Amino acid sequence: MKGVSNEFLEERALLNLDDWIPDMITFYTGSDRKEGLIDSEGRRYLVKYAEAHTRVNNLDTSYVNNVISEYMASHILEIVGFEVHHTFIGTRNQNLLVACENFTSDHQFLIEFGQYMRKHYDSGDIGRVPDITQIEYVLYNDPVLCGYAQELWAMYWERFVGDALVGNFDRHMGNWGYITDTQTRTVYASPIYDNGSTLFPALSEKAMREDVLPYPKEIMKRTLLFPKAALTVRGKKVSYLDMLSSGYVPFLTEAVKKIVPIIVKRMPHVREFIDTQDFLSDIRKTFYKTMLDSRVDYILKPAYECCESGNYNGSAFERLKDGIEYTEREFKFQYGLTGEIRDVKKS
Repeated sequence: MKGVSNEFLEERALLNLDDWIPDMITFYTGSDRKEGLIDSEGRRYLVKYAEAHTRVNNLDTSYVNNVISEYMASHILEIVGFEVHHTFIGTRNQNLLVACENFTSDHQFLIEFGQYMRKHYDSGDIGRVPDITQIEYVLYNDPVLCGYAQELWAMYWERFVGDALVGNFDRHMGNWGYITDTQTRTVYASPIYDNGSTLFPALSEKAMREDVLPYPKEIMKRTLLFPKAALTVRGKKVSYLDMLSSGYVPFLTEAVKKIVPIIVKRMPHVREFIDTQDFLSDIRKTFYKTMLDSRVDYILKPAYECCESGNYNGSAFERLKDGIEYTEREFKFQYGLTGEIRDVKKS
């Protein structure tokens, strides 16, 4: 199996996990290559690997970027105030990996939201991406969750704001869930996990340098047009800006007013964190900071202004109400011939 070059490992001094022992009892699912490991102090970790065929010495392929995205987005979300699983970058048998500390215990069990969905819907009615009505119905009608429904619904939308920042396009029903504590007999939201589908993981550094960063319109496409959220309204995947600025969900409006000022205040710390990650190339650092700043300036801040003033984005509300996606056509109109973004409330 082709792995990471020795020069890559020595230059970055990543933590080596060769001596960690396999965790014989794991229930980890998903598409990435992964395994369970236990460190010398008995702590359990889910380990996700970069695929063997990737050129990990310059971090320019989709699988490696998923590993890096998991680590970077997790720490960025933590910096801006969310509860997130603990992660670090390391190697095992010359393979690049991200280690994610297990946050369950012998009396705390993670139940993915998809497991609750399957209690209430036939398989043919369940897609990979949940619909807003399905999430709300399950929270308020499931016999386990209904006692916590209002708190969990508010938490869902607060974390939706965080996903808008890092551009998560795959928060499907298996990528979030709730902890059932059998000692306290309570249910609560788990730490945020599975953040690999963020920060444009499939984009190569060559594309960042040559095809995106020199062109404001390409930056704006990756801010307003895609990625969309892993959520449907009336069967259509929604844009983050439409959801956040429309007033369509009162719980989301409150989340925007609560969370966005915290994110804006802590963005200097996010930028500092990115700059201190020695395993990142300069172009990747620049790209991450550019895209995060753009998403703050053109999604989060305009949405906050709409929600705080009550002067919502009428076009966005109508698209959501009618089940119409935000498309290239809407983007071209909003971006305009001059290359300037029109007022979101008039778009």
